[in-house]
Amino acid sequence: MQIKINRGTNQIGGCITEIESSKGTKIIIDIGSNLPDSEGRKKPEIELEGLTKGVPNYKAIFITHYHGDHIGLYNKVVPDIPIYIGEVSKQIYKIVQTRLSKANLVEREDLERISKFRTFNIKDKIIIDDIKITPIAVDHSAFDSYMFLIEADRKKVLHTGDFRTHGQRGKAVLAAVKKYVGKVDCLICEGTTLTRDKSKILTEFELQKEAEKIFNENKYNFVLCSSTNIDRIAAIHKATLKNHKMFICDDYQCDLLEYINTISRSNLYKFNDADNIKDTKVYRYAPNMLKKMEKYGFVMLVRANAKFAKFLKMFENNAFIYSEWHGYLTGTNEDYKRIQDFVPKDNIYLHTSGHATPEAIKEVINITNPKYVIPIHTEDKEKIKELTDKAVILDDGEEFIVS
Repeated sequence: MQIKINRGTNQIGGCITEIESSKGTKIIIDIGSNLPDSEGRKKPEIELEGLTKGVPNYKAIFITHYHGDHIGLYNKVVPDIPIYIGEVSKQIYKIVQTRLSKANLVEREDLERISKFRTFNIKDKIIIDDIKITPIAVDHSAFDSYMFLIEADRKKVLHTGDFRTHGQRGKAVLAAVKKYVGKVDCLICEGTTLTRDKSKILTEFELQKEAEKIFNENKYNFVLCSSTNIDRIAAIHKATLKNHKMFICDDYQCDLLEYINTISRSNLYKFNDADNIKDTKVYRYAPNMLKKMEKYGFVMLVRANAKFAKFLKMFENNAFIYSEWHGYLTGTNEDYKRIQDFVPKDNIYLHTSGHATPEAIKEVINITNPKYVIPIHTEDKEKIKELTDKAVILDDGEEFIVS
């Protein structure tokens, strides 16, 4: 089996991993677009013969999750190459992209391409010629995220995608790796946090408890977080209910949560429609709710735009929680500036990473006991050597044979 990281050995995001069997069957894991740097500069996007241009030379693409730096180049892929993604991920991505299409930010042809994505569910086994791919559900800041176990030529490779063990479902990640993966020949592992602040990372449950305290002390509360970070929204939602306040979203956010409510069996993701604000109701904002909001207090999920800015002025004596990556508040990217202009200076920073800590990466290495560990999705690949003596440091485009 041969591995080639076409992109992603020395950057966060934009990862494109190629795996080829001895019979020449080739698949791709993730087809992400580049993330901009702090000044808004973006590296040129990659062009690969047989993948984004020319005659198809790959049997399939597998997407770990719906974040743009893992799926963003789907519309550049040669149309005859099938793209596989988790069933729930596909629907979430479709809801998001449909909204963007209404703002003329996504082409109709792109929506049609998304509708043709093939889907899988937990522990499905997908056979692509002589390669077997098994998706393993993981915890991440994107709902319905996966690792992939790839088997061919009597070799086993685990591609972790983005994962963590400090989320609401984090404990299940290591258990799943033990039960469904076990020992592998090669581990391709994300290393996002290897270069980041080593201070303690909050669990989502600890974040929820901090939010409960804030909502208890403040009648009017606004929260800025990613609209598709369902675990974060679930934590904020539960913290709201503990304080008997109204949990308020706009139509777009409600549509996402209603979809999650219909497909999830877990009480963690029950955003029910009930009559009593002590229950789990999610309120779809309407102007006639203002008096009720003023009376009971509320938590409103917001995004950085003029529509929500008016509420900040309307309820000036409020608490504003900023729950996204802190770099958005310090970078000079134009999009970052939009967020900086929206977020009050006295905001409360309450966030936790969607990525594995070094300790979590070490645990996966110990469980899988690989011969080789290839770091990706990191700004300093050499730091993986602090966790293992089995590191294989590749450059973009370099081929590696799993022996």
